[in-house]
Amino acid sequence: MTSSKAHVVNVFKMHGLAIRSDGAKYLCELLDPLPKDEHDSWIEKVIEAVQKLPICSTLISKEFIYQAAQEVSISENDDLGALLQIVDIYKVPKLVYNIERNKFVLAPAGVRDFHGGAQDKAALFKDRYTVVYQRTCNHKLFRRQAIDQDDEGHRKISLMKVEFLLGSSSRHDNAVVLGLLTQLCEGKHHLEDDTGAVTLDLASARFHNGLFTYNCFVLVEGWYEDGVLHASAVGLPPPEEPSTTRALLGNINYFGGQGDVCAKNQTRLQQAERENHDAMIVFLSDVWLDKIKVMEKLRVLFSGYANFPPVAFIFCGNFLSTCYTSQQASNLRHAFSALGDLIMEFPTLVDQSRFIFVPGPGDPGPSTIYPRPPLPKYVSEEIRRKVRSVDFVSNPCRILYCTQEIAVLRENIVSKMCRNCVYFPSNADDIPSHFAKTLICQGHFSALPLHVLPVYWGMDHCLSLHPTPDLIITADKGDSFTANYNHAVVTNPGSFSKTNFSFKVYLPATRQVEDSQIGDDND
Repeated sequence: MTSSKAHVVNVFKMHGLAIRSDGAKYLCELLDPLPKDEHDSWIEKVIEAVQKLPICSTLISKEFIYQAAQEVSISENDDLGALLQIVDIYKVPKLVYNIERNKFVLAPAGVRDFHGGAQDKAALFKDRYTVVYQRTCNHKLFRRQAIDQDDEGHRKISLMKVEFLLGSSSRHDNAVVLGLLTQLCEGKHHLEDDTGAVTLDLASARFHNGLFTYNCFVLVEGWYEDGVLHASAVGLPPPEEPSTTRALLGNINYFGGQGDVCAKNQTRLQQAERENHDAMIVFLSDVWLDKIKVMEKLRVLFSGYANFPPVAFIFCGNFLSTCYTSQQASNLRHAFSALGDLIMEFPTLVDQSRFIFVPGPGDPGPSTIYPRPPLPKYVSEEIRRKVRSVDFVSNPCRILYCTQEIAVLRENIVSKMCRNCVYFPSNADDIPSHFAKTLICQGHFSALPLHVLPVYWGMDHCLSLHPTPDLIITADKGDSFTANYNHAVVTNPGSFSKTNFSFKVYLPATRQVEDSQIGDDND
């Protein structure tokens, strides 16, 4: 006990705190039943909780240790009791760049104005640009150093601002500019950053991998002369490894959910994730509940999983085959009621699985602007009454399973990006890889003009993908696919109703996505 007590005192001293003898003894008594290799992590958690208390002195008494230990205990129990968390998209923390601290920090919490004013629209693009610009500057090729070459002999590249080019009267042969690809006037391309816009000539440009749409951020290399930037190469800004981003952010909860600490750093959640090696999450999209065949296949699906309940079934809309009719809400209410009756036939699924519903573009709601709210209560109240484990969420939505971050968007985003490409890739067979790279390099769900994918100006951060999540679901009506990029899995389950009832199954333990399908009875 004496050696443990001395260790506790020393750890507190390292944090600039002095713990009283009775407090150190009490903490040692709490630590005694726990494995010794976990003592340091628990002491750190108690110190972190102590620092959040309203203490007026660096001398910590037993009373403060008791309060901190209670707080840690409640936090840990909450973490273990809710391995699957649904993050309220309207309470997602917003990251802003602090110039003085030279890092991203959380913006003050508070009520956010959905529509906002002109300044909010400008801030929307500026915030997106700041994320991409800072990630690019942190990349080894662009990081400023005292010498022009790195350890491997690669020459460093310096980013130029648009205002530097516009203010120059001479030709620049090796210009590299990061900006927004736009069309400010008909028939001409422009590159825009936070300092201005320059005319862009793409006639001789060589495009790298990716989907290059208007309103996406691009790196342009070329020469500048007579007010025109002549592009020789166009690429996407480099991604940043999620571990690097999180290290720069610290231990803050940037993703949302319970607590103030990042789930990635929660020891108990990491342990629970390793132990639940049979856990799985099922994703389906375009589940048309008004079709008899679809309901029959859902019965087969639930029967197959009845003895091995998944952590969650995530259903993405549209939930009716015919939308925009006067009876849509009423028909959807009856369809969900029938689905509730079907789910109730499988008690193990009701008890052990969550049923999560993400609205589709054609489902009822106040508007088609993102983020879209959950389906109206009128539609969902019958199934809620029957099945207690259902959740109606926004679109997009965020989900935390143990330490893994999952972002879900139900929108025909792949087809929209392909239609709005300035340059369509020559190897069109590998569109999933191009799409995944574009999404992650942009650090955002939408790299499209606002008239193509409308976004509430004050809520644009809800579509952010910075840092890169572990799993990104883009439920598109097109063909299903799975692609990997920057330590993330990007997958599209495809249309359940149009693709012979195919869906995706995610295995968190191995971080793999499996293709699944419900075949006909005579197969």
